[in-house]
Amino acid sequence: MHTAAGMRLNRRLMLGAAAACLLAACGGDQVAGIQGSGSPVAAGVTAVGPITAFGSIILGGVEYATSGAQIRIEDQPGAESQLRVGQIVTIRGTVNADGTTGAATDVSFAADLQGPVTQVDLVNSTFTVLGQIVHVTDATVFDDSVQPADLSGLQAGSVVQVSGFANAAGDLVASRVDTSAAGAGLQVKGTVQSLDTTAHTFRINSLTVDYSGVMPTGTLANASVVIVRGSSFTTTGALVAGRVQVLGGSGAAPSDRGQLEGLVTSFVSNADFVVGGQRVLTDGSTNFVLNGATLGVNARVEVRGTFNASGALVASKVELKSQSLSLVRGLVDSVSAAGKSLTVLGVSVTVGGSTSFEDKSSQPVRLFGLADVRSGDYVEVRGTPNPAGGGLLATLVERDNQEARSYVQGVVLSVADPNFTILGITVATDAQTHFIGLNGQARTAAQFFSEAPNQIVKARGTLSGSVVIADQAQIKH
Repeated sequence: MHTAAGMRLNRRLMLGAAAACLLAACGGDQVAGIQGSGSPVAAGVTAVGPITAFGSIILGGVEYATSGAQIRIEDQPGAESQLRVGQIVTIRGTVNADGTTGAATDVSFAADLQGPVTQVDLVNSTFTVLGQIVHVTDATVFDDSVQPADLSGLQAGSVVQVSGFANAAGDLVASRVDTSAAGAGLQVKGTVQSLDTTAHTFRINSLTVDYSGVMPTGTLANASVVIVRGSSFTTTGALVAGRVQVLGGSGAAPSDRGQLEGLVTSFVSNADFVVGGQRVLTDGSTNFVLNGATLGVNARVEVRGTFNASGALVASKVELKSQSLSLVRGLVDSVSAAGKSLTVLGVSVTVGGSTSFEDKSSQPVRLFGLADVRSGDYVEVRGTPNPAGGGLLATLVERDNQEARSYVQGVVLSVADPNFTILGITVATDAQTHFIGLNGQARTAAQFFSEAPNQIVKARGTLSGSVVIADQAQIKH
């Protein structure tokens, strides 16, 4: 059995390797010593992003101790044990000179959306709650209360809680989806539109909010961002607000460190853009890690930097995060904790400080990390191709209860009917294989093999030696 201290040590070793990159060649933010002495000091930090692991809370490769922190969930006192991987939190506190550890003074979480599902669109990978369109990507984490743990596990009428990022259209891109109990309160976060101070109504996208029975906290205005909580609707379908909370800025002080993950919602240039309501500025010293893509509206980015006197985050590093991920799901072949890697279905997987870990097995370990993974475990790994030597750079390692089928998703290469290759794995098809095209419609084998080359395909089947015998192959992108 692994102790919590041992697991924290393992994570710190992993985080240390990532920090060597972040704080050196990768243009990270190492905190200087007092008057250049080199003595380690802690700097104030405001960090916003998804939780990647626990022990205490790990966000963006930094492990924040929470023993002295005030934790608030839905603006009420809470506990770290109530939080989940993939939920987007705001942490205020300090980060140490090593750049991988810190101490939180305040941790807050509020769901972006909670209510009943009214529509599920499998073709466009969206669902709708309270008139808000929610996009599901390869990076979305579903709680194991959703079965199957993907969009197909949601049904109209199911009550869900969503934590995510707003995109430029005001839709929500889900980071995590959980089920909520029937009768749970209704909640929506968004931008105020069509404010009517006489009728005491406004809209958040297609949802009308009636706030005639409450006094909003803060100054309510068009374009302000609010959280609305309620439990009922008017006869015309407006949400009756029990509380309207107007959200302010980051609250960070000038010279505080900032760490932010989200979607670009407004873009002037690479030197001036907005992420989740936070203005970001760059200069000649900013390190851009764009991985061959172009920075622009709706790009998912992680930004590190320092807040200036006007509240803008002056970036030392801007990294673009992919939302179309490769995937392997099956039995672990081998694990190297020292090498920070594992092998699944023959695919080499490298983990780092920003890798999320979650245990959804029947006996879950909350402080789950690479040290807990064993050969023969059934896991799902999501990530991006490793340009340094093949395999995957993991964004998520999730342990699940074992099942008979294996899965692989990625760009299809070496297409030769009836076989193709994904991530170096040969996928064989036969007369029993069900083929699905981009529009979610069935395809013949001939149609599939003409459309699949260089597309992202997800294959499901049984492993025979090193070959996956597919019972389903679906073109995703």
